[in-house]
Amino acid sequence: MKVILSRDIPGIGRKGEIKNVHDGYARNFLLIKKLAHHNVQT
Repeated sequence: MKVILSRDIPGIGRKGEIKNVHDGYARNFLLIKKLAHHNVQT
């Protein structure tokens, strides 16, 4: 799943970067803690 990071996360990336992470990691950790949001492209 591609996400846009809302904060700097050690080992993942810096704020504003688009990263591809495992779906479970995004849904169960990053999105819940508001450390990232979905990369929705139109």
